[in-house]
Amino acid sequence: MEDEGVDNPYKFDSKFTKYKNSPIAGDFRSTWGDARKASRNKGNREINFRLIVIIAVLFLIVLWFFDFDLSMFTRF
Repeated sequence: MEDEGVDNPYKFDSKFTKYKNSPIAGDFRSTWGDARKASRNKGNREINFRLIVIIAVLFLIVLWFFDFDLSMFTRF
């Protein structure tokens, strides 16, 4: 393991070493991967709640459209 504080006299750095991990301007794959990593770290709690509400409203609209009768769930 190499110590960060100690310089290695036998290590030859290239002038391109500092650009090794930087993305290329036209590289859409790395840009897309960075965007996916950023979106995974965001909190999706609001999006999940909004999605559940939208699905519930659409479900109720479908039930209303087919004139679904909720009285069959009662025992009267």
